[in-house]
Amino acid sequence: MKFFRDFYQSLLFIGLTSFLHAHEFEASKAFAKLHLHNKLEVHTHFGWESKYVLEGRDSLDGNSLWSSSVETRYEHLFGGMWYGRSTRNDFRELKLNAGVGQEKESYTYHFAFTHIRFPVDDESDDEWEAGFTHTDLPFVSESGLNLVYSEDADGFFIEWGNAIVHTVTEEFELEYTGVLGWNEGFVSDGHDGLNHFSLGVSTGREITSFAALNLHAVQTWPINRDLNKADDLFLRETFHFGISLEANF
Repeated sequence: MKFFRDFYQSLLFIGLTSFLHAHEFEASKAFAKLHLHNKLEVHTHFGWESKYVLEGRDSLDGNSLWSSSVETRYEHLFGGMWYGRSTRNDFRELKLNAGVGQEKESYTYHFAFTHIRFPVDDESDDEWEAGFTHTDLPFVSESGLNLVYSEDADGFFIEWGNAIVHTVTEEFELEYTGVLGWNEGFVSDGHDGLNHFSLGVSTGREITSFAALNLHAVQTWPINRDLNKADDLFLRETFHFGISLEANF
């Protein structure tokens, strides 16, 4: 019966997400999805997050995060390095990423591997990711599905989202975004099934021909939170925002 209850709730939330035209935007996510070109492309990022929210959870229990990254892409191959740290505690995280992708007229898909290290705790994890995005859709700018497998947790996390871009003026755009998350053993001491729903808005301003300042804000709501599970204590209604300086070469 639990499967049918979760499946019915999934249909309700998928319908809601489609109506709101959303896809989650989180600057704390380690790697941007660069466009596939037949030339070398480099992307750099330096940013600050008011909270470090992953899998719908306030991972640092209210503390902020500074992060920086550099990514490269050539034809179908991409890779990068991301580093994040909290200024209020000794949290440190390093991510090394490599993968392959394909871009067509109306859709893209990618497969990636990420090695994660936590230097302070001397711990690590390896994650495998597959994603698909469709861009030629009515009403929405894009819709995508992303699946990540953690070797350490031996579980999956799935996110499905949409995005819509609203042009205010020729120089000013707003992107409205949102996501529906599903945990299946990825957050090991959290409940399985529907996990969270998020809505966000983001905008950017070009500083030079290759650099931009980006701002975003996200509101997250938990789904089926189980207070008997330790990791669900951080799965709560959360508002966070961030700012980042990004450049492409």
